[in-house]
Amino acid sequence: MADESAPAGTATETDPVEAPADEQPGTALAPAEGTAPALAETPLPMLPGEVRPHPTPQRYVMIAAILVAVTAAEIGLYYLQGDVADGLIIVFLLTFAVIKFGLVASWYMHLKTDRPIFRRFFVLGVVAAISLYLIVLTMLHVFSP
Repeated sequence: MADESAPAGTATETDPVEAPADEQPGTALAPAEGTAPALAETPLPMLPGEVRPHPTPQRYVMIAAILVAVTAAEIGLYYLQGDVADGLIIVFLLTFAVIKFGLVASWYMHLKTDRPIFRRFFVLGVVAAISLYLIVLTMLHVFSP
């Protein structure tokens, strides 16, 4: 009697569901032989103020390795103190400081992925701080002979 209540052509709980003839159960998702599985790259979620997605963890590790190398070069300069002119060491240290500052600010402070207005405010603050510092040093007659 249960079969009579179901309309014709519909499956009931007791009717077996047949798989297509060319497909065996359990093999529908198996990759074809000889083909590499496609890596599905899911886009990372972006926050409201971001223009680009965040870098991958490998990129962060690469930037950290660059920062370690630059720091090692700075430490190596310390051991060249008597052999290299002091002015040249100062130029190298300032260059390394600018490189490290730029990498940390752009990658780890996410200025590279945020809207350009955030980068502009950051640069404006840095320029204002340096200008104020130079003004104070001038008022203290640090640059006068």
